[in-house]
Amino acid sequence: MRRLLIILALCLIPLNITYAETSHYVVQKGDTLYRIAAQYNVSVESIKNANGLRSNIIYIGQQLTIPNTSAPTTSTPSTTTIHITQAGDTLLRISRRYGVGVDDLRAANGLIADTIFVGQTLTIPNSTTTSPSSPNVFINLSGRNQSLPLDCESRSAVDWARHFGIVIDELEFFRRLPISDDPDVGFVGNVYGRWGQTPPNAYGVHAEPIAALLQKYNVNAIAKRGMTLDELRAELNANRPVIVWVTGSVVAGRAFNYTASNGHTTLVAPYEHTVIVIGYTSTTFTFLDGGKIYSRSISAFQSSWSPLGNMAVVKQ
Repeated sequence: MRRLLIILALCLIPLNITYAETSHYVVQKGDTLYRIAAQYNVSVESIKNANGLRSNIIYIGQQLTIPNTSAPTTSTPSTTTIHITQAGDTLLRISRRYGVGVDDLRAANGLIADTIFVGQTLTIPNSTTTSPSSPNVFINLSGRNQSLPLDCESRSAVDWARHFGIVIDELEFFRRLPISDDPDVGFVGNVYGRWGQTPPNAYGVHAEPIAALLQKYNVNAIAKRGMTLDELRAELNANRPVIVWVTGSVVAGRAFNYTASNGHTTLVAPYEHTVIVIGYTSTTFTFLDGGKIYSRSISAFQSSWSPLGNMAVVKQ
């Protein structure tokens, strides 16, 4: 009898058991992970992790597990704005208008590219995520696509010089560059060669010869190595765009030591390229690449700029 009373007493003791709260949601037309996350007050990453998603792409009719949820809200949060794209709109222009990053726009709308269409409805994520201490900076500078297969440095130089009131012809500038098998001295290889090679094959030219030639056009340009992100931001804050040496279209790259016939050793990189940095936010940098403007995350930029030693040309 005593044993039975003990068992009954144990059964009456309240147990503090916590159950993980989850919900299930069926994707509707117009849904994005950002909108669903905002509706259920959870993060996009938590939804992706709960459903084994490797990207922000979702499909109509797809069933999603929503982790650790509270009750869904009945309306879109007041910090979310809807934009209907108009003729001439680009993600970059829209991001500048609303003060958000291009990467944030892509994530909020499940975009895997920068292509948008007239009449498309875009969700503008909370613009208050940009820190007041890291304001949006954008220098209004346009460019043109390079005229020759491997003369990106000349194209960048003349577009950059125009910002400071000096007009230079791209082909004239290229023809005045010295020729060498050392990119720190002059242009290496055939300008009509295949992109992606390294010296002594068709390659390009580094910062020092570009800065030296710009000085002959009365532009106070200097070459820099080991430039920091803070120094770069300071130039942009002063309305001075910066030419930088990167790999590819600002994508991660690699570099290695190369010794030219003059005995000088320098770093070279496959797919060496130049772009002009024209803006930044708290999470991105914006580039003028010939006739194109695009943004990359800070980490993506660093992985592309660092292989060649954070090389740049700045206004003195």
